[in-house]
Amino acid sequence: RDADGDGFGPGCESGLDCDDTDPVRRDDCSVLEVGTGESPWDPDATSGLEIDEDGSLVLGQDMFQDDSVWIANTDEGTVSRLDAKTGREVGRYPSVIAGGNHSRPWSEACTGGENGTGNCPSRTAIDFRRDCWVANRAFGNQGTVSKIASREEDCIDRNGNGVIDTSRDDDGDGRISPGEVRGENDECVLFTVDVGGDNGMPRALAIAPTLGDLNSPGGHAWVGANYERRAYELDGADGHVVRAVDIPLNPYGALAGKVGGVVWFVNAGWQSDVYDDNPPSIVAVDFNTGEVSPRYEVISGIPGCVGTYGITLDATGRVWTGGSPCEAVFRFDPRDESWLTADLAGRGNTRGLVADAVGRVWVAHSKVDGEVVGNISSIDQETGGDPVYYTMPTGKVSIGVDLDAEGRIWTVNQQTNSAARIDPVTGVIDEFPVGRKPYSYSDFTGHSLFLQFPQGVYTGRLEACGDLGATWLSASWEGEAPEGSAVEVRIRTAATPEGLEDADWIGPFVENPADLQAPPGPVPGGSYLEYELTLRSLDGLATPRVRTFAIAYACALQ
Repeated sequence: RDADGDGFGPGCESGLDCDDTDPVRRDDCSVLEVGTGESPWDPDATSGLEIDEDGSLVLGQDMFQDDSVWIANTDEGTVSRLDAKTGREVGRYPSVIAGGNHSRPWSEACTGGENGTGNCPSRTAIDFRRDCWVANRAFGNQGTVSKIASREEDCIDRNGNGVIDTSRDDDGDGRISPGEVRGENDECVLFTVDVGGDNGMPRALAIAPTLGDLNSPGGHAWVGANYERRAYELDGADGHVVRAVDIPLNPYGALAGKVGGVVWFVNAGWQSDVYDDNPPSIVAVDFNTGEVSPRYEVISGIPGCVGTYGITLDATGRVWTGGSPCEAVFRFDPRDESWLTADLAGRGNTRGLVADAVGRVWVAHSKVDGEVVGNISSIDQETGGDPVYYTMPTGKVSIGVDLDAEGRIWTVNQQTNSAARIDPVTGVIDEFPVGRKPYSYSDFTGHSLFLQFPQGVYTGRLEACGDLGATWLSASWEGEAPEGSAVEVRIRTAATPEGLEDADWIGPFVENPADLQAPPGPVPGGSYLEYELTLRSLDGLATPRVRTFAIAYACALQ
C-alpha cells in the first residue's frame, strides 16, 4: 500500500533516480537503460551519430536527419520542398499564413515598388530540427518570417479534424500541382510573424544555436532587415523578437559561424550606390550577447573588381562572399582579418556560394556581359584556384547553391523556374521544376548550419508497467560533454504505441540527471515512452560522448 501517500512505491520519490537498476516491473523504482551494457545502442536508431570503438555514441559525419531542398518561389509566394535523393517535389507551402499586419494573400504575385504587392519570399534557412524558415520581403509593406515543420508529427491540426491538412504529391507525379497546394490553411506552416516596420525588407536569414533554451531546440532565427540596417533575433518556438541590433550595413545575406559564436551579415554590392555608407562589407553579431563587431570592408586583389552578394563559411570558420557585380569571390579570415580574392573572370557575376566539407567552394553565376547564364564554378578553399566549371543544360540565372547529404550540389535557376543537381563525382546534372521565379541562395538544405554546428540524434522507445502505467521520474546519461558541446533530451509518452505518434514532445531537458516531473515537464504517465537524445557541437570541434542513457520510473500501485 502507499503508506506515505505520495503515489509511488516504497523508497521512490518523484524526479529522483533510484538505486535499484533491475528493470523488472514492480511497485518501487526501476531503471531502463541502453548503451554500453546489456542493451547496446541500435545503429539503425541513429541520425548523424556513430557508435565509437568503446560503444559510446559520438557525433558522426552524416548530420542529415531529413534530406530536403527548400526553395522560395518569389512570384507565387510559396516554398517548394524537394526530396534530394530523387528530385521530386513532395510539398509546396505558402510563405505566410493568416494573422499579424500582413494582409496580402499568400498567392498574390510579387511586384516591387512602394505600392508593391505580394509577400515576395527570397530566403530559406534550415534549423537544427530540420524545419524551414522563410523570409518575406513584401516590398513597400510589412515584412514577415514564417516557419514550416519538416516532420508531419510537429504540424498543427488547427481545424481539429484529426488529420494534418498539408501539401502532398497526391498523384505521385513528382510535382505539386495547383490542387495539391493547401494555401494559407496548410497546417505544417507553424506560424508567420511580422518583422521590422513597413518596408523594412527582411532579407538576410540564418539560424544560430541556443544552448539551454528549453523552448527552442531548433535554434533561433536571425533576420536582417535590409532597409533598416538592423538584425532581429527571433525565438525558435513562436517567432517573437528576442532582441534587435543595429548594424553598420544593409544586410542582404547571413550565416552563423562557430568561430567566435557569431552571425555574419553581408550586404549587396549593387546596393552600395543606393544607400549611404554601405560599401561591400561584412559584419558579425555575437549570437549570445548581441555585441556587434567592426565592419570589415572587402579588400579586392583585382583592380576595379569589388562587390558582395551571397555568403558562406568554410569548415575552419573563414567567411566567403560572392562578388556581384564583378566576377570574383572574396575570403575573409577572422583570425588575422586578412582577405583573399579568387578570380573567376569569364564565368559571370558571382551570386550565391557554399563551402563543402572536403575543401571546395561552389559558386553560382547568373550573367556574362549582360547575357543570362546558368554557370557553376568550384574552387579550392585554400588557394582560391584550381577551378572546375559546370553549365546547366537548360537552367538560366543561377542564384543560390547548396549541398545535400550525399555531397551533391544544388543550384536555383531563377529564370527557368527550376533547380539543378550536380554530382561532382560523375559530372551528371539533373534539373527539376519548382514554382515561379525561385529565388533562394541562403542555406536552403541546412548543410552550412551543420558544417558549423554538427548535431546527431538517437531515438528510442521504452515500455514499462503494462496496463498499470508508469510514472516517469528521471533521465540521466553517463559520458562527457566538454566545453563547446551539449546533450539534450526530449520525451513523449502515451498509453499505447500508437498514441505516441500524436503525443506532444516535452523538452529539451538539459540537466543531468533531469527531473522529468519538473520544468519543462512534467512528463505525463503512460506505459510507453519515446525519447530523443541529441548530441550537439556548438563550436564544430568538441563532441559529446554518451556511454549509457537511463530512464527511472515507478509503476502504479495495484
